[in-house]
Amino acid sequence: MRSFLTLLLLISSHLSADTLSIGVHANYVNEHFKLAAGRAGYSNVLPVKECPELDSEQLKGSQRITMDIMVICNAVKSAKYVDLLRLVPYPNVARGLQLANNNKIDMVGQSLFEGDHRKEENLLITHPVIRIGEFQVGIFSTKNRTDILELGDSIDVTKLRGVTVKSWKTDQAALNNIGAKQVNLLPTRNLIANFISSGRGDFTLSYLKEPVVTRIGGELIRIPGVKVSFDASRSFILPARNTQLFNILQSYIKEQRQKSPDAIRQAYIHAGFITEDYDHWRDLAK
Repeated sequence: MRSFLTLLLLISSHLSADTLSIGVHANYVNEHFKLAAGRAGYSNVLPVKECPELDSEQLKGSQRITMDIMVICNAVKSAKYVDLLRLVPYPNVARGLQLANNNKIDMVGQSLFEGDHRKEENLLITHPVIRIGEFQVGIFSTKNRTDILELGDSIDVTKLRGVTVKSWKTDQAALNNIGAKQVNLLPTRNLIANFISSGRGDFTLSYLKEPVVTRIGGELIRIPGVKVSFDASRSFILPARNTQLFNILQSYIKEQRQKSPDAIRQAYIHAGFITEDYDHWRDLAK
């Protein structure tokens, strides 16, 4: 923790009026741009003039968080607001929002489920960049839970115990919405895999496009044929003091939405986050 705080202080001391500091998860890496926060061999600075357009080939298949960053970058580029984006690491979103509120960063550099934060004070929430129903997840269980994995697309979650993180309110709502028999809430995501493999829970929700997920405490396997659409949208969330930046993002998102076709939706399709590949899978939320 001490090294993390030292790095944060070093980064903060070099911020200037021409730099927009955005928080990203400490694990975030983009190989194409060699971009990361606080990782050897990668840059934590992105010149705004070098930000590719949202439909650039450089962003094809780049996935959601990179596209989130590029929406921010293109917004501030169009407004000539800053010259540089600087990535600052945080261990989790709650810490990222705390850093923003404490003026250590300008904003969290990824879209967030607005419903998770709507009740919090001193926050500004932009127009959604990912709309209701566009964020879809898969059903996952651990490799040893063949009793769950073998259910396939005939799975009946009303007989099963879901598992998620206590602070992930949108995931909790989704598990309740699909009628999970029980919803187990854990303090951190690193506990999820072991909780399921030990038989205390049966399944969790995670990235639909990934057949195997390893970032939530261990290896989890996706069950083909079923998905869950979240009844929630994702927006950028800023501290209330950053009204100018908020207005820049609002104007840019609105302008891109008015294009035909909708340039924001097309951007996330281009990034591979919104896809038709799973349209034929059974949506447990419907």
